[in-house]
Amino acid sequence: MKKVFITALFACFAMLLANTTSYAQQSVKNRLGFFLGLASGDIDQVGIGGIGEFKVAQKVTISPQLLFYFPEDHGNWRHSFMEINFNANYYFYNKDIFEFYGLGGLNFTRFHWEWDGPGRNDDDGDSDMEVGLNLGGGINFEIGKNVVPFSELRVTVGEFNQFVISGGLKFNL
Repeated sequence: MKKVFITALFACFAMLLANTTSYAQQSVKNRLGFFLGLASGDIDQVGIGGIGEFKVAQKVTISPQLLFYFPEDHGNWRHSFMEINFNANYYFYNKDIFEFYGLGGLNFTRFHWEWDGPGRNDDDGDSDMEVGLNLGGGINFEIGKNVVPFSELRVTVGEFNQFVISGGLKFNL
C-alpha cells in the first residue's frame, strides 16, 4: 500500500510540475466555507465541515479543514469520528470560471466509542487520535463575485485509510 501511495504521490507532483504553461492565470484568493463529505473505507459515514483557504503564493494556498462525521449507533455501541486536515493546494489551472488544484497534507482523525448498554461503567468507552497523509484534488467554480461552489476528492493513508468526496461553498474574503 505504501508503494502505491508513493507512486501516486510522485505521479501527481510530476503532472503538476510538468504543467508550466501560462494560461493568463488569476491569483488565488482567501476563502472560508462549509461542505458535506462522504467517506468510504475505514470510516463509512457522512459528515459536515468547515474549510479555509489562505494564499501563501500566487498558485498556492494553505487549506485547514475540520470535518465532523454524524455519530452512529450500533445497538448499545455508539461511535463518532472527527477529522482535522492541514492541506496545501497547488492551483495548476485557474482560468475562466474553473480553478483546478491538487492537494497534499496531514490528516488527524479522532475516533470515540462508548458502550451504553447493561452493566455500563464510567470507563466503558475510549478515544484515539491517528495521523495520516492526504492526497487529492479539487475544482472551484468561480461563478459569482463572492460565492464559489467546489468539489474535492481526497485519499487518506494512515491508521484510518479512506476515500472522501466532498462538496460545498466557499466565500471570498
